[in-house]
Amino acid sequence: MPDALAHLDQILDYVYTRANGTSSQRIEILECAESLGLNMDEAFTIVWATRDAGLSQDGSGFGAPAFRLTAAGLAYVREMRQRRDDPAQRAAACRTALLRWFYRQHLATVHFPITGEFGQSDDAQHEGTRFTDVEIQHAAEYLADKNLIKGVSVAEMRGPVRAEITTEGIDCVTDWSGDVARYLHDKRGYGPTTNYHGPVFNAKADGNQFAWQNRDVTQIAGGQTVTAGYEPLAAAVADLIRSLPTLGLSPQDQQDVQDVAEEIAGEIVQDQPNPGRLRRAGAAIRGLLWPIATGAVAGVSDEVREEAGKLVEHITSAVT
Repeated sequence: MPDALAHLDQILDYVYTRANGTSSQRIEILECAESLGLNMDEAFTIVWATRDAGLSQDGSGFGAPAFRLTAAGLAYVREMRQRRDDPAQRAAACRTALLRWFYRQHLATVHFPITGEFGQSDDAQHEGTRFTDVEIQHAAEYLADKNLIKGVSVAEMRGPVRAEITTEGIDCVTDWSGDVARYLHDKRGYGPTTNYHGPVFNAKADGNQFAWQNRDVTQIAGGQTVTAGYEPLAAAVADLIRSLPTLGLSPQDQQDVQDVAEEIAGEIVQDQPNPGRLRRAGAAIRGLLWPIATGAVAGVSDEVREEAGKLVEHITSAVT
């Protein structure tokens, strides 16, 4: 996913605060975006993404990226703040994000990465706020205690200061999308199940492998059943992955789309999928495919443009 969208929640929260929780004020976001390391183009990406997700109305004028929140945007930020203030949710989110970060370091062949460096990554945040050093240390201590990471500790800090993911940690990431609580629960004997009457995951989550046995069964990643009501989104993502090689995306954009699809796949098997995360993911996919669908990309055939447009509409409709 583009770096700009990793900061979407923070900017929505900024606009909400500056507008005093109302939808009547148009707020410029460039100052906030620049404080997050984003440039003008990336700030406009945020504007368009929030608009496409129905969270804002584009109020940009005079070349300045700005918007005002819609009623849906106001509700989104209020719900986000409630989740953000829940210490249990923050702890669980930090553990998952940290474990997935260690897995990426493993794939990059980084030997015993420094745990504290996670705090500077785009993943080290929950609902628009960054994890504190204390939260990261507690998460590292927990992961080490559960044998999901192993490393070197010092007396002055909780958890290992340098660590690497274990084989059990890799299993948690690839087969449970890094959901530590669900992995530990299933490890006790309640493993992933196969449901032959509805959408299920049946391969490793990080591969996003989709297959159709018949018109009633969608199979996606890891033996996990799609939460009731999210079957249309599972089908939309399956269509997207199936068509991805034909769209003429650059290797980086194709990887970005796959990353977003992985996020959706991991979210729609949760007991209570997060609608905000799914809306953001849908907006990200729209942002990546819309230039093709609208003919803004040169050399694209009419068939590809039509297919991209259908995929955008399918995903957006399913997310909504």
